[in-house]
Amino acid sequence: MNIIIIGFKGCGKTLIGKILAKRLKREFHDIDLIIESIYLQETGENLRFREIYEKHGNEYFRNLEKKAFEKMQNLKNCVISLGGGTIFTDENIYKKLVDNITIYLHVESDILYERILRNGVPAFFDSSSPRVYFDRLYAERVPGYRKLADIIVNNSKSAEDTLNNIMEELNKKNVR
Repeated sequence: MNIIIIGFKGCGKTLIGKILAKRLKREFHDIDLIIESIYLQETGENLRFREIYEKHGNEYFRNLEKKAFEKMQNLKNCVISLGGGTIFTDENIYKKLVDNITIYLHVESDILYERILRNGVPAFFDSSSPRVYFDRLYAERVPGYRKLADIIVNNSKSAEDTLNNIMEELNKKNVR
């Protein structure tokens, strides 16, 4: 069984996933790195996932994300961080993740928006009105994250608090 971490961009999926994997003595995989690997194989060009999105756009990126998600299906007993939009690219996502534990890292919208903007306005945001775009996308995605989650943990405070809460919830489910 894998532990899958989902949530909006900037919610801490990679940071929490890496630390959680270390605590549980499991491998960690980030779908963004899998996307980069697939892109390198297909094009011979070494780009970061953000650069791939900026260069080729949403549709191309989502197709790579689908391929990366399919590759991820072969992983066992790992901690895996999905991209913020990954669960919305596959209509059969619920069936594909049923044998895993899915953790949704929730972050209050104002805190999350500030975190995201620290690195500038993301390529997939409407740069003319980023807050309006963010609020709309956040409202659209949160119900999907909640629906898919076996565990919901607030990551608005410290990573240590978040990890302690996750470990407590995993212990309740006898996941080690």
